[in-house]
Amino acid sequence: MRYQPADRLWLAALSSLIPRRRWAQVFPITPGTLLAWHRKLVAKKWDYSRRRTTSGRPPTRAVVKKLVMRLARENSR
Repeated sequence: MRYQPADRLWLAALSSLIPRRRWAQVFPITPGTLLAWHRKLVAKKWDYSRRRTTSGRPPTRAVVKKLVMRLARENSR
């Protein structure tokens, strides 16, 4: 039987309510499969994709660039 993502979510959530030594008796899947589903769910939730929208250093303002270039011209050392 192929489980849908919603089914996997419920089985992974229910696994926290049942002691691990009883998983083989309660769930129709192996404990390893259940743990793999749980790892995938956690990885999806904590992938930090919201933080990756802007990467790197913010752009320097034009006024600051002009000032730095002027100082560089005036002070050659």
